[in-house]
Amino acid sequence: MDKYSRRTIVGKSAWLIGLPLLSLPPLLAKLQEGHPVDPTKMIPEYYPQIDPLLVSEVVGKSHSDLDRVKELVSKRPELAKASWDWRYGDTESAVDAASHVGRRDIVRYLVAMGGRPTIFTHAMMGAID
Repeated sequence: MDKYSRRTIVGKSAWLIGLPLLSLPPLLAKLQEGHPVDPTKMIPEYYPQIDPLLVSEVVGKSHSDLDRVKELVSKRPELAKASWDWRYGDTESAVDAASHVGRRDIVRYLVAMGGRPTIFTHAMMGAID
């Protein structure tokens, strides 16, 4: 049987055409109701980023407040890896914040949740000189 038969081409093109069409019904329903569709309302404001207020809070609290860090990171585990930009290229992650003030308990929690330790983290934890 020919690998490029009419049946094969029609079958494969149905997938390529059909998948984008699956998103049309919700849009058409909105238009039929008389509601204008605003594409900016369909995407969260900070997509694909994390809300900067959450990043700022988790980095700030990583200096001193294990309970609040656990509360924030348990809801949004990606915060364990997030970095705050203090401007002019001065960035600090939650792990960095806990490391530079010697909060081993916070560092252990953040690393367990996926945070990335740096050489300064390892030095603070006593793993290297």
